[in-house]
Parts: sequence; structure tokens; C-alpha cells
Amino acid sequence: MAHYTIFNDYEKQQKIKEIKKESERLNKPIYWILKMIGIPKSTYYDWIASGGKSKSKAPKNIWNKTALWIEQKIVKIREDNNLLKSKRSCLGIATQLEKEGIFMDDSGIYKVLKRNGLNRQFVERRTPFIIYPRSNKFLEVVCIDDIGLTNRKPREFSIFNAIDEYSGMAVGILFVNHRINRYDVISLLKMIKKKYGRYPKILRMDNAKAHLSILVKEFCKKKKIQTQFIDKGTPQQNWPVEGFNGVLQRDLLESHLWGGWEDFSDKQKK
Repeated sequence: MAHYTIFNDYEKQQKIKEIKKESERLNKPIYWILKMIGIPKSTYYDWIASGGKSKSKAPKNIWNKTALWIEQKIVKIREDNNLLKSKRSCLGIATQLEKEGIFMDDSGIYKVLKRNGLNRQFVERRTPFIIYPRSNKFLEVVCIDDIGLTNRKPREFSIFNAIDEYSGMAVGILFVNHRINRYDVISLLKMIKKKYGRYPKILRMDNAKAHLSILVKEFCKKKKIQTQFIDKGTPQQNWPVEGFNGVLQRDLLESHLWGGWEDFSDKQKK
């Protein structure tokens, strides 16, 4: 069985130098040195022709490559900011090309976009948000939010909760039969004041219209309550009340034991 030695490019270049030096030292022709070390003449002269570098295995002609003018058209559509994102997607580009008599599937268009560095153009990146440090005093931070009790439109029954971040306990619960408004926010704060003798230092809430109202802002400013609005789409920042409402939803509203609440007249007193 024949045994073949495979040389890398560096070894080929070194062999070329060694063979030449050896030929000059012994005053012998190149073919004589090649015969002595067992390297075929054809192999040696191939090394000389290529400079000791391996030939690329890539084909010279790629018959299924996308034509340059089609590739340019795909890139042009992708970079057209006047078009909707749906029309600049792979499927949208394929649809537009089809109207011009060019048939390509979305995977082929994706490869073109990838070659041009445009495949991740529409990838949404989540913006970082702050997780506030947990308070270490009672009523230092109170988080408020509501949870609907029915799926009727408009929503008829809701519970408006105020949760102290330090203790995790509910410091105010308001039952309402309408959508939460600015007066409900003030009523919840007055409930806390009546029960504990003071208002919270910081009131954390989402960006609901009731929370953003001028009346609420003026009331908080007058009572020296600092308002803290969470970033949009980040309920994690308001985790005390979100967690409380989640448990309430799971253990009470979705439970078969509660039987459905149609009358809320006595719930506020309880």
C-alpha cells in the first residue's frame, strides 16, 4: 500500500529551499536530489509554480450564484426606508421581485442579505432598564397598580392595590366599578394616610393616564410625595405590586372557589 506524505504550505516552501541548497552543495541536478528524498518531479515543479502555496478548492465558476444586478436590486429594496418593514422583509422582497418576473425564495434572499451584512437589520434589541434598589424602610416606596376582575367591556370591576416595597404587604386596597381614574389614585393615597398617619415617600407606578394626570402630580407635589414612573414595557420595575396582582389573579380570580363576584358593595368594608 502506497504511503503519501502531506506537506503544509510552510513545509513545501522549506523543502524548495532545502532541495536547491542540497543540489548546489553536492553539485548534483535537482532530479537526482528529488529521487534521493522520494519527491516526484511533477510535485516539486507544481510547488515551484505555485510558490509552495496550496491551490484553492473553490470552483472558478459558481453557476447558481445570484446575478449581481439582482443582488443589487435586493439590497436597494432592503435599504429603502420609505417602504414598510413587511415589504423589506425576505418574503416582502421576494413578492416584489416576482412582480418583475424574478423568482427567488426567501431563503435565497436571506443569503444575499447576509453577504451584504443586512440580515439583522430588523432585529429588535431590548434596551436595558434599571431595577431600583429595594427600600429598607416601611412606606419609603409604595407601588400601585390595578387588576381587572371581569372581562366585560368597558371593564366594570377592578381592584386598585398599593403594596409597600419593604414589607411586601398591601397598605391600601380600593374596589372600584369603573376604569381607574385620577381620583382613585388620590383616594388610595388618602387611605394610606388615614391608616398609617403619613403618606409614602415615593410612589412608583406605570404610565397609565390616571397616574400621569396633572391632578395626581399636583397632589403628590403638595404632599411631598415623589413620583417614580417605570419605563414603558418593563413591569419588572414595579415588581411588588405586579407580583401581588399575579398571586391574586392565580389564587382568587381563577379559582373555582370564589364562585364569581357580581356585587362589590360589601367588599371594600371587609
